[in-house]
Amino acid sequence: MATLSNFGEQFASKVLTKTYQSAVFEGIVNREYEGEIRKPGDRVNILSFLNTMSLSDYAVGTDMASENIVDAEDQLVVEKRKYYNFSLDRLEDLFTYAGDIPENLILDASKTLERTIDAYVLGKFAEEAKAGNWIGIDLVVVGNGQTMASIVTTATGGTVTLNATSNTYEGQVGSVENPRDGATYFGGFQTSDLYKGFRVRSTAAFVSPWYRISAVTSSTVADLTEWDEETTGSDFEEGYTLRGLFGGDGVNFTKYGSTGDASLLTMSGLGWEIQAAAPTSVTAGTIYDQVTLLAEALDNNEVEAEGRQFTVTPAVITQLRQSSELQPTGIAEIFSGTVLNGRVMRVGAFDVHSAAGARVSTRAQHSTSSTTGPSADLVLSQPTGYQLAANHTGFMTFADKWSESRVVDAENQFAKKYQGLFLFGAKVPRYRRKYGAILYASL
Repeated sequence: MATLSNFGEQFASKVLTKTYQSAVFEGIVNREYEGEIRKPGDRVNILSFLNTMSLSDYAVGTDMASENIVDAEDQLVVEKRKYYNFSLDRLEDLFTYAGDIPENLILDASKTLERTIDAYVLGKFAEEAKAGNWIGIDLVVVGNGQTMASIVTTATGGTVTLNATSNTYEGQVGSVENPRDGATYFGGFQTSDLYKGFRVRSTAAFVSPWYRISAVTSSTVADLTEWDEETTGSDFEEGYTLRGLFGGDGVNFTKYGSTGDASLLTMSGLGWEIQAAAPTSVTAGTIYDQVTLLAEALDNNEVEAEGRQFTVTPAVITQLRQSSELQPTGIAEIFSGTVLNGRVMRVGAFDVHSAAGARVSTRAQHSTSSTTGPSADLVLSQPTGYQLAANHTGFMTFADKWSESRVVDAENQFAKKYQGLFLFGAKVPRYRRKYGAILYASL
């Protein structure tokens, strides 16, 4: 029970109200479902069609081939239950000079709930954004005539095994130099790599599509799935559960390859790459270019421009305002609009939202090393980076409900209890993963 001890002189009639940043989740999610959330554990079923329709040439007098439709059902589960419960002694409430104590405390609880939902929603991006849609420092291991990684297909996608030839010592993973930034990195898989993109590449930069790291079995073995977790459809080569196994230029991947092309499953001399293994530095001089890369990732996935959102920390807002690319012609754009759902500006076709405190999620990067040798002797460093979310509002479906709020008399006390229960949950349908991108950033 709250104890109110400030009696005596009366100077103000209301409690000093705390100030909070506006919640951002309402501006970056959608509520595309029918029905009503009634209780914890309720589910919303979301239907998606995963394969892209193909077109065939029509020949007179020849029967048309029928294409199988690949559908998937995702379930949004109302998994979170948050409550507040506080009591006020009615005698103390009577004698204190402030007359709005319950209202003030309930407002405080609701704002705490908003921060909690923001962190919950933004935390899902790093698990769900499409593999290939990450902006950061990629970790590249070149084949150099040796096969540094090999993939086999499984019923659910594939398994990749890293070669223990030059990036390991005595059967243990060692360190590798990354040509992207010249730094030395741990040469195997880590849990910090989960849900990021992985691809194999030849010495001639002939690459596979980005596959999703769905599980890390060991420092040399990881499970891979398609970004949408599909294993069949018109865009898969028959008998295989990963797309683009003949490789391509990073953008275009043929289904069967050309005559004489070998599958990446059997090619030799392959290297490998983890996307955004480490955060990239975000400054006033780089931020505008990084926003354009996020826009390019969504453009490549044919995500419509209207409804795009970008959620960042206040430090990034300052960098955007100081960016030379937005001075002076960008002034009207970055300061246009009102502050609504944390929206503070508009840049590069994105509505930009400011999320302070712990709302924006962080993640430890892939470890760097200051030494070489077997893993037991490596001195590793694993700083963290911010996961700044860019998305179309169609990326995530959100459902919530005030289950109950009430005021009850406390037993054996002259007091009232103020209670509330709130239910919520969110889901990214697999097909909508391509509507999200991540700027993995160090500030």
